[in-house]
Amino acid sequence: MRLPRVFAIYVQSVTSVPGYSQPSTADTKFFQPTANFPASTTGIRPATHSTGLVNNETYPPVDADGLRSEATTQQELDTVKTVAMAQAKAVASETLDFLADRGLTLKDFAVWNWILSGRTAVDAAWRLDTADLGTVPLFIFQKLLLRNDMSAEALSIFIRHAWQLLSPKNQRNSHRRNAEQDIMPENIVTVGLDALTTTIVRLLRHTRRVWPAAITNIAELWVTHARYDRRNSSRLSFHYNRILQIIALPSNESPYQSLHHRQRAYFIVYRRMLERSSPLTVNREGYRALARIQLAHRKTEAERQWARLKGPIWPPWKADRTGMDADIGANSGVSRATTVLRQAAARGYGPNIWERGAGILAGTDTDQSPTIQTRSSVIPNSFSSPRGSQSSLSLGYSNGSNDGSKRLPPEAAAIWTARVQATRTLQEAWVCFLACKDQGATMGSQLYEAMIRKVIYNSKRSPVTSVDADADSTPEQVTMPGDGPEVAESSASHNQAISTREPLPTVNSLLEQMVSRGVRPNGRLLGLVLTHTPSYEEGVKVLELSTVPDSVKTVLLQGPEQLWDEAAISETTTLLKTLPDWLFAAYIDFLCRFAQTVNVPDSERAYVRRRQKHAFRLVSTRLPMYRPPWNSLLRLLSQPGSRVAVKKRSPLQPEEAKFRRACRLLESMDSLNLDMDFIGFGYLCWIVSNANAKAGACARQRLELVKTRFARLVRPSDQVRGGLQMVAGLSDACSSDSGGVDSDGGCNGSAPLPHLFRIPHPAHLHVYIRCLGHDDDCDGLVALMDWLAVSVDEVIEEAKMSANGRTMFRRCLTALEAFGSNESMQGIEEQTQRYQLALDSLREVMGMRDDWVRWPADEDVKGYFHSP
Repeated sequence: MRLPRVFAIYVQSVTSVPGYSQPSTADTKFFQPTANFPASTTGIRPATHSTGLVNNETYPPVDADGLRSEATTQQELDTVKTVAMAQAKAVASETLDFLADRGLTLKDFAVWNWILSGRTAVDAAWRLDTADLGTVPLFIFQKLLLRNDMSAEALSIFIRHAWQLLSPKNQRNSHRRNAEQDIMPENIVTVGLDALTTTIVRLLRHTRRVWPAAITNIAELWVTHARYDRRNSSRLSFHYNRILQIIALPSNESPYQSLHHRQRAYFIVYRRMLERSSPLTVNREGYRALARIQLAHRKTEAERQWARLKGPIWPPWKADRTGMDADIGANSGVSRATTVLRQAAARGYGPNIWERGAGILAGTDTDQSPTIQTRSSVIPNSFSSPRGSQSSLSLGYSNGSNDGSKRLPPEAAAIWTARVQATRTLQEAWVCFLACKDQGATMGSQLYEAMIRKVIYNSKRSPVTSVDADADSTPEQVTMPGDGPEVAESSASHNQAISTREPLPTVNSLLEQMVSRGVRPNGRLLGLVLTHTPSYEEGVKVLELSTVPDSVKTVLLQGPEQLWDEAAISETTTLLKTLPDWLFAAYIDFLCRFAQTVNVPDSERAYVRRRQKHAFRLVSTRLPMYRPPWNSLLRLLSQPGSRVAVKKRSPLQPEEAKFRRACRLLESMDSLNLDMDFIGFGYLCWIVSNANAKAGACARQRLELVKTRFARLVRPSDQVRGGLQMVAGLSDACSSDSGGVDSDGGCNGSAPLPHLFRIPHPAHLHVYIRCLGHDDDCDGLVALMDWLAVSVDEVIEEAKMSANGRTMFRRCLTALEAFGSNESMQGIEEQTQRYQLALDSLREVMGMRDDWVRWPADEDVKGYFHSP
């Protein structure tokens, strides 16, 4: 009988002990706190934590850390061990004998059950951290990694514990270890390859969702403990390639911003495969993973040069502009992704549907004609192609009509979807779409999504997007075709214009064509249309035509009030949770866009407020662990002039009422152990700025809320127990040593973890600076500059991942200079000196950064307050 089975029997047996209660685990699938355990501190941020709003009247000080004490967790552990002895009578003697043979006692089982019963992931992580290291087997650790409420701070504890759990040194030094424990098959030191892979895969899954920067640490963990076995190298190679495939998957939020972390992790694993005495083979999955990463990168300078030489006609063959361009050969324009795909083909992995679609996005069609290199993290319809299938279909262009006698299989539509995406203008995309229709390929929702996306972004064209961009322009000034979803303008020359037999489509005409062909809006297409629909009525119409179940549509479309009664709320919540996170977020964004009361006629204001109330009710009912729905509500509250529903005869000003509603949203997120991201933080800054501008009372306490939230967002990753501080020495906390953490942020013998959980983009920093500066918060600005002087490298690296990063970072520096010279900041001499000292220190730090951002000139500072 294996240990996990015996543990399961124990859990079933102790539920009959008086005083033990086991609530339903339908949602979390984990044990909940029982009556035997102290319930005073079951979470790190209970709903009673102050977020700036209590009883709608006062603003008490905000708890700066929101963290439970280590002593409290130790007290719970001692209580658990005491209770375990009282449960001994309910446990069969065979179980006790089984434990004794392996050097374990009933206390160990009780501790494991206590660890699993944490109310939140952080609570469970702290319990794991408090327990003796040598007594927690691998299967308990793997069960903890199945939680769906993982946060970045909980993941940091689990990662450090994984390094300690896998370290033979720590196992030998464990004071609970005895000779008989060596025979335990669950001992982590002798963990099998399958068990190790399962652990790493679960860590990677959480890393992609809550802390993408930590993926390099997980890669180091894998290569350190995946032991080589000559007798089974093919099996080890399979696991290595599977890890490469998972590393290459885009993160849930901001996939392009975290791309450099995924690339580093990939090459950590890849180099380890080559360093072995018998190098491991990179299979098709491994090459696909690298191609996916390269496709998501921005163009290199050589690729940008080649893109500028592509002619205006289709296909975009090279068109020399000067005599020197003739020396630039075709090989100069081969993209990195194309190079990877060619290497895979040279090693025997011939092109399937996935490789062909990726090759088109990389700049080369199936007939070797050029396309537009398009940045993408998703390969069209890659999941629909059977593994290993080789299509012998003719995937070339067709100018004639198809009589329907030879219809192409659904996989061919993936090729045409990639062709539609890899175009510059709406006309080019429409020609590809019509050619697909002529060939008789099965036209699914993904192909329509690509075409509708082109139609939508054709109306959102950036003025600097041009196929005739200046060769001397920098990436911040010019967006090349394929760098983003924007669509370039068609050439005005009649010689270069593309003629089509049908007029250019609209979103409505494409949707009508879809429905007439029996294709209903679903998946990403539905989310895309809801996010960009120009009117509320059109969005409702698309939702009614979609494949969403009718019962869910009734809830989404403001069904009868009986759905929200106490008797039916459980079923309503279950229906809402059947929607994918991204689709639910798209619908909330759709409601919030048409729930603003600004410039709305009085006759329609009641309908708008109903949508507003419905959006808040949907989020509060589902309570998603996905941040975009919460951010949509905060964005709605940040709109100046918009109103929220308040009680009749309420003395609250509109901006004050919106601030209080935002505080209630933060309380709900805290109860879920869900920290806001910097997008939501930016909206919070605007909400506070608007409230302070209209209602000056309690302005300081509102600013304290903002500063506390910023401190929580930028807290060092090795200080999950040590509390937070928004003072000048905030960044010094990373140098302390607690819980076996080294000064470099790693565990004993482990790779260092990232210094910060989250890194703000300069655009969000600028909003925060304005929020503090307009209210003359000198202490907050000084603390921010002290933090920025220490963390500037991380912020610059984050800024380099976006096209406007350099511009926004310079605007932050300009704002700091401008607020320092403001008259309101010059009133107190001591305050002025502290501000100038912090500013000089930051200027000195920036002077050592190779002029990536030059310090703002005096004329920039003087014109700051007059700029939009």
